[in-house]
Amino acid sequence: MAEIFDKCYHGYCLRHLAEKLNKDLKGQFSHEARRFLINDFYAAAYSPKPENFERSIENIKGISPEAYNWVIRSEPEQWANAFFGGARYNHLSSNIGQQFYSCVSEAQELPITQMIDVLRGNIMETMYTRRVDSNQWKTKLTPSKEEMLQKETSVAQSLQVFGSEGTSFEVRGESASAEVVDIEHWVCSCKGWHITGLPCCHAIAVLECLGKSPYDYCSRYFTVENYQLTYATSIRPVPNVDRPLPDESTLAVTVTPPTTKRPPGRPKTKQAESIDIIKRQLQCGKCKGLGHNRKTCKALLPS
Repeated sequence: MAEIFDKCYHGYCLRHLAEKLNKDLKGQFSHEARRFLINDFYAAAYSPKPENFERSIENIKGISPEAYNWVIRSEPEQWANAFFGGARYNHLSSNIGQQFYSCVSEAQELPITQMIDVLRGNIMETMYTRRVDSNQWKTKLTPSKEEMLQKETSVAQSLQVFGSEGTSFEVRGESASAEVVDIEHWVCSCKGWHITGLPCCHAIAVLECLGKSPYDYCSRYFTVENYQLTYATSIRPVPNVDRPLPDESTLAVTVTPPTTKRPPGRPKTKQAESIDIIKRQLQCGKCKGLGHNRKTCKALLPS
């Protein structure tokens, strides 16, 4: 891949990694311990800086050195924000394709021509719906990204900006730590700008001091204009999918099914993958402890 695509990065799906880790640890630890391990694993993945990543996996090491070694061997540079070289825009799982996967699973039992037509119809409807919806948007960014940018802009109001050198600036807030922003290279030491594709609060504070618009420093993929271009093309209806129109210039070819022997028994269907890895814990309404309810609580009643 690297020979064909310049600067090509391979990102692992965090959800599948977490399911694999949870499965490998099953039977070795209690449900509560595994819940803490998975939570720390997710915290490590979303940590923007290496020191935050190290802090999270040290928590894992405190619970299980074996789980710690598993995380180290799983190539964090392929799934952790702190080390990933490409741009994933904070999407660390493949859940973004869940809608398409569910559509495929519903149509996979159909004959091939009908299956393709169902997929075509779903994509046609999706493109039409998103094209119509996006024509109503009045903002420069898509609604979800516009909301994210406004939240960062609100935080930026309480930050102080100090000029340093050229296009570099120092930004401080209520905490003692400072972040360094380089406007020319679209970089902030908090790494939020790189991870999300949107200016972080520190960058916005600098841009406002310079009289520049944060919208000019957002990833072009988040603009309404590019979103509309994505769905600008229409897929036309195919009314005769099972009976193609005759074409005299094409020789008729009869395609017969391959000669295969059907295996005995009922065909196996693939189980849908679990999205929720850790189920919600019971919490007692009396003592507020986890793992039991009020009825089975063993806490002493007041005398």
